Parts: sequence; C-alpha cells; structure tokens
Amino acid sequence: MKKISLFLFFIPLLFVATAKAHGPVRGKMTASVIVNAPAEQVWDVIKNYDDMSWHPSIQSVTADKGNKKGSVRVLTLTNGGKITEKMKDYKADKMSYKYKIIEMTSTGTVHHAGQDEPIPVLPVENYAATLSVKDKGGKALVTWVATYYRAYVNNNPPAELNEEAADKAVTAVLTDGLANLAKKFDSSASASDVKIKLKR
Repeated sequence: MKKISLFLFFIPLLFVATAKAHGPVRGKMTASVIVNAPAEQVWDVIKNYDDMSWHPSIQSVTADKGNKKGSVRVLTLTNGGKITEKMKDYKADKMSYKYKIIEMTSTGTVHHAGQDEPIPVLPVENYAATLSVKDKGGKALVTWVATYYRAYVNNNPPAELNEEAADKAVTAVLTDGLANLAKKFDSSASASDVKIKLKR
C-alpha cells in the first residue's frame, strides 16, 4: 500500500518535471490588418520580394531571382543584423507569397548549459511565413502567418532563446510591418489595428 501511495505521489512531480523540460513546440502566429485602400493597391506595395521598404525594421533587401520560386533574398536590418530567406511559392493572381528563413546573423551569445549559445537576430528556428492580401469590401485584408520553433532546440532553454522570446520577437516583426503598411494609406492607422493570434 505504501509503494502505491509513493508511486501516486511521484506521478504529479514527474509530470511537472517533464512539462518544464519539454522540447520546442511549434508556434503558429497569424497577424492581420484591414488597410483603408483597394487590395490591388496594397499588394502593389508589398508584391516585390526584393522590396521591403514598407517595413520599418528593414534597411535594405537584395534578391537574386526577383519574384521567382527559389529566389534568395538578404534582409539588412536597421540594427545591422542580416536575415537570409528563400522563396517557397509566389502567386501573383492570389496576391500571396511564401518564404522560409535559411540563415541569420546573431546579436551575441548567452552562456548556457556549459557553452555559449548564439542569439539569432530573430530568436527562432525553422521559421516560415506567408504574406497575402485579399479584398474586404473595397478595403484590403493583409494577413501574415508565421510558423516557427524557439531558437534553442534542446530542453530547458535560456530566457533569451525560449518560446516567450520567440513569440515576442515574431509579434514585433509582424505588428510593426503591418502597422507601418497600413499607415502608408491611412495616417491614423496604428499597431492597435493589427490583430494577433497565436496557436501552439
């Protein structure tokens, strides 16, 4: 009877320990905003894979194949970091394109579990996203969907590389971009107009 009681006592502890030590969990963040302009006009601003001048955190962009599938672009951020992305799909007729991050520079390192871990400029792993525009009663519904994992793939991540850090960084990228895009057509637009949904 004592053995059973001890076993039942340790089950919750084991569950808690396992929960705290879990590996990375895929996040899916959907950001959207209604822009006060026709969908075609908004798409015209964001349709070129080698032009992200509408995003305030991106200083410049180069792409080797323009809007063609497989095109690789390098984003130079205003903070000096670089993100390299590969085009996975481009559909002009549906005003949409998909891409994936394939390389990033780091902002520094954090000492964790006996070694130095790089902190990517965007603290995520296996990041892919889709940017699209649809007509919404004469206005434009712009949707930016990103899927990703935290940057630290092992258990017990440091704070700089955990899910919270990843979510915060991705939220900022999507919100800042969509809010600034909306402002190009309506000066009263703000970050509060951007709707964010996160699923894990």
